[in-house]
Amino acid sequence: MMRIVHVIAEFSGHEAMGRTIVETVRRVPGDHALITTTAHDGTEDFFDVVELAGAVESFPIGRAEALDGALARLQPDLVHLHGGALSPLFAVRTAITWYPHLLTMYAWPVLPSPQRLRAGGVRAALQSNVLRPRVAVTSVLPAAVVRRALRGTKVVLTPDPRVEAKLHGLDVRRLGSGGPVDPRRAVWADTAPVVLFAGRAESVRGIDTLLECFPAVLRSVPSARLRLLLIPRPELPALLERAMAAGMGASLEVVTDPVPDLLGEMARAQVGAWPFKYDYTTSPPAMAAAEALSVGLPVVATDVACLQAVVHNGINGSVVPASDPGSLAAAIVHLLREPDLWRRYALAGPAWVAERLSWQGMADTTAAAYADVCG
Repeated sequence: MMRIVHVIAEFSGHEAMGRTIVETVRRVPGDHALITTTAHDGTEDFFDVVELAGAVESFPIGRAEALDGALARLQPDLVHLHGGALSPLFAVRTAITWYPHLLTMYAWPVLPSPQRLRAGGVRAALQSNVLRPRVAVTSVLPAAVVRRALRGTKVVLTPDPRVEAKLHGLDVRRLGSGGPVDPRRAVWADTAPVVLFAGRAESVRGIDTLLECFPAVLRSVPSARLRLLLIPRPELPALLERAMAAGMGASLEVVTDPVPDLLGEMARAQVGAWPFKYDYTTSPPAMAAAEALSVGLPVVATDVACLQAVVHNGINGSVVPASDPGSLAAAIVHLLREPDLWRRYALAGPAWVAERLSWQGMADTTAAAYADVCG
């Protein structure tokens, strides 16, 4: 049985990168261990978990000695490094390169334009990590430098098409992730249709944009309802105050308790809305949108990279400019008034997820890469 050690700066099985690792561990045969600075949750599937502490920003080079010792003890057949565009530079002076290894590079982020910053706001940008120093460095980092750091790496996996473009000439393989298989399907409704958002209570998610646009939706579709499934975060009280001030009465429902069956909630809605203001720089494709597509829920999303990796305009959903309430309202209304378009998106979503974004497809791609690296 192959022994595989996953190395990541910080781990949570409920966050996107951590969830991808967990789904890999559950589907790819082998003995899997984890090395990280801090493991918050979701570690039940690993045979060993090593927490090195230290700064996330400088990992792994900042904990090189401790990392090298942990790898020497674990004696992996393969090391799987998970991170962003700077990861190869930070790993090159560690023992990771002494073993057969590969990298999942989740994103190659760039700084937002001044126009997008003005529209989306600095607070939301800070929440999405797009103004962090590492992103600024990555934005000006020559791809040739990263390619040189990857000379000993046989395979790079990525869900981000920007990585494919930057690392041309290397063995870069597209990694779909985030899509479950579920037989339930959303159903068209021309009375009391539900527009659903599910995610963290953060302004970067565009919840304020959704609240601002919904009165315009109600003017065109008076029976529509907005249902917000919010994971509590520090901004929750302010967002709740804004929701109450929107004056939508019974047309708005806010849920802050844990939802036991999110896919069921999605299958009972008619439109999913994810109006992110900015990209998430270290995350795979937006998983909530992928989950919505998997049950045939048509999606309206904004033009940020993590959503565009899932939602393709005119194929399985509608894409609108970020931080633009008018465009968001128009796209939602269009879907609620056009049953033929709605049904086309509803049919395309599950097929798209099954073909390109399923967890099993991700695992198959990863297992093939493991075999190639160790073969």
